[in-house]
Amino acid sequence: MDLDRAMKNPGSAFGTPEALYESSALTAEQKRAVLLQWKDQLRQLQAADDEGMNKSGPAAGTTAELLARVTSTLCRIDAE
Repeated sequence: MDLDRAMKNPGSAFGTPEALYESSALTAEQKRAVLLQWKDQLRQLQAADDEGMNKSGPAAGTTAELLARVTSTLCRIDAE
């Protein structure tokens, strides 16, 4: 697994937060770092949506749902 690629575009590298969680290619700490990066990217996208700046890409509802899944996955890792 290319950690740099995963950090730059977690969705492209893993598809879903759940797939990242299940991956054996990363340590728990690496998974946490990638999920935090993904969460930050989604928050930025959500802010752009809220300001009407994002005219293409996923719908705001999709962004919010994915953000919730990333946050939930982070909680699972933190609980271990």
